[in-house]
Amino acid sequence: MDIAKFIAGVDSAAGEPPTEAALASFETVLGCRLPDDYRQFLLACAGGYFQGSAEFNWPQGHWAGAIQEVLGLRSDECSLARTRETPQWPTVDELLWIMSDHGGNPICMTIDQAHFGKIWFIDHEVAEYEKPWTLAEAMSDNWGYVLPLAPTFGDFIAGVYEEAKAA
Repeated sequence: MDIAKFIAGVDSAAGEPPTEAALASFETVLGCRLPDDYRQFLLACAGGYFQGSAEFNWPQGHWAGAIQEVLGLRSDECSLARTRETPQWPTVDELLWIMSDHGGNPICMTIDQAHFGKIWFIDHEVAEYEKPWTLAEAMSDNWGYVLPLAPTFGDFIAGVYEEAKAA
């Protein structure tokens, strides 16, 4: 799906896209400048709920899920900042929760140097709730809590598609 079509599918509930200053302020709180493709997206889309079908696959090609919630620089439940401050599922600072799938599973971007800008799926059913964990542990084959989706935000959106119609 191209980025314009994806943005058109997000019901922003009359939310205005943020200013460059608001984005810069959020990046200051994060401690890093976000990847250019994601910055451009945030400046064009206030976030909200996806209307229609926006499905995505695992890198191996089989179906992974459908995007439901798209977070943006806003103050309601679709807020990047609010979700980061009070996440629904266990997470770590290296992950920026940017979307949720139809089951509430986070779709995140890594903001650490080793994996910067990559897109990941978090399987909240496998989460460790009782003790702290690291990103390396969660990415390991032994745990499988944080699973790779795409090398960049642009690649992830390019792979999003509308539900196939039954023949």
